[in-house]
Amino acid sequence: MDLDVKIGRLIEMNPSQKKAEWRKVFGSPAPPAFGIALMTRAIAARYQEKALGGLTKAELRMLEVESRKDKRHPRCVRATSVKPGTWLSRTWHGEVHEVVVLEGAFEYRGSRYRSLTAIAKHITGSAWSGPRFFGLHSSRLGALGVTRHD
Repeated sequence: MDLDVKIGRLIEMNPSQKKAEWRKVFGSPAPPAFGIALMTRAIAARYQEKALGGLTKAELRMLEVESRKDKRHPRCVRATSVKPGTWLSRTWHGEVHEVVVLEGAFEYRGSRYRSLTAIAKHITGSAWSGPRFFGLHSSRLGALGVTRHD
């Protein structure tokens, strides 16, 4: 059957038919947390994978490497998202605080920190998002013509 026809039929199915199709395609019940829209997209993606082929071994390896990086620094901006050598600055209560981005870490006043969040907490004494504290999520960056990945 043609892929477009198969996906068209999937879109027309009611929720119970989609759950039955999930079981047929994946061999297990649909995850309870999946809504109908997400379930439909996942089934359609599996149809496409079977018809057109999946990811190459090299692509799967690259995804695995990237997922391991995220696990090492799960709750902070990884140092690799801001180039090493970048200086970040923030004025807090009239005092200027400067951070240097290193390979895999950050330096603040001669000490190394694993995350910007740890530095922000050290400076403020309370829980702050480090990237937000240092302005990495500021909408003003785009208006100023500044990007994080130059």
